[in-house]
Amino acid sequence: MEPGDDKPLMTKVADGDQQAFGRIFDHYSAKVYAYAFRFLRSQQLSEDIVQDVFTNIWLKRDKLPEINNFGAYLRVISKNHTLNALKKLALDFKTNEISQKEWNDIDNTTESGIMVKETLALLNEAIQKLPPQQQNIYRMCHMEGLKQKDVAERLHISPLTVKVHLREATKTIRGLMDNHADLPLLLVILFHLAK
Repeated sequence: MEPGDDKPLMTKVADGDQQAFGRIFDHYSAKVYAYAFRFLRSQQLSEDIVQDVFTNIWLKRDKLPEINNFGAYLRVISKNHTLNALKKLALDFKTNEISQKEWNDIDNTTESGIMVKETLALLNEAIQKLPPQQQNIYRMCHMEGLKQKDVAERLHISPLTVKVHLREATKTIRGLMDNHADLPLLLVILFHLAK
């Protein structure tokens, strides 16, 4: 399907033409799946993203004729749905794996348990390489759950200084962990937990 072919189909879909919608789905669903899978590394979750994205498009089909670049529009929707899925995973991960289990309690006989341990070990190693002040602030904000203003008060420094140290620490940690692309989902989750 050429880019120019989208416009007439969009009009048909906006009018409730399910056959036209089927053509759009057949052409773009694999791209949405590939995008989601790149971050989620889960067949089921990626299939759910495809379903959610196209359900959203169908429910808001009356706006389709106004869209000049459907490919770009679809990328934005796919990104938003994938990010929402990652945020949910991060929340589940935080409550189920971090809050309720100690490091040694994580099941290391399963693939996910091993990945969690490896990722936490990498994160801890990266934190150890930070300058003392950055390390302290990072731990207080992201592991103790303190707000930046509370950290600033406790350390007798300005909130802006805390923010700068935190930004630099996160950038350094991300840089140190970038070489471990085999753990993309858990890295994303950990950085979402840090926000």
